[in-house]
Amino acid sequence: MRPRLDADYRQAASLLKDDLVWSGDFENIRLELLELIERYIQVRLYPENITAIVQKLIAEENDLSI
Repeated sequence: MRPRLDADYRQAASLLKDDLVWSGDFENIRLELLELIERYIQVRLYPENITAIVQKLIAEENDLSI
């Protein structure tokens, strides 16, 4: 399970780094969230509440029904 979580966190971090159009409210926290996720990747720690956010960030990108 850890390799999957690591990959998910890295995918979320990559999305946050991309020059996408984010809502103004989200743009205000995007870089801080990126930094937080990258720190968890470094220490290989995947807290449930951050994992839930990561899963929501990558859900649409991983939706194969689109």
